[in-house]
Amino acid sequence: MHDNGGIIGNDPLADGMNISLRYRRDFRVTDAGRLLDVARRAYLHLHPDSTSEDAEAAVTCAADAVFTILEYDQLLGDEIETRLAAREIDGLSLGGWQAQLVLDEPQPLHRDPRGNCLRGDVFALPESDN
Repeated sequence: MHDNGGIIGNDPLADGMNISLRYRRDFRVTDAGRLLDVARRAYLHLHPDSTSEDAEAAVTCAADAVFTILEYDQLLGDEIETRLAAREIDGLSLGGWQAQLVLDEPQPLHRDPRGNCLRGDVFALPESDN
């Protein structure tokens, strides 16, 4: 990200520093039924002792579908945790992680032809009605 022409996070690397990576990726659902079917098949691959009924019970909503597919594609879950933990020898100790699914984001990110999607604070959450 850039701030007034500079790069945010352009600080020198130092032993003991904590680094938080906030990652956002927006998706649009074009076929909900198909997405659920694919996510349930992915669930069965990730849990080979499970039945189709288990997959239907485990993958029932948007968050279940997205997180199951991301785990299947090794973007979340045990596989990526193991690969990142192997970086400790390189001087990067793995910390914890959190993920949040936001539905109906009023300003979804759109890619321009170069893949950029910068616009204001892309990590700001919509104000709560509470």
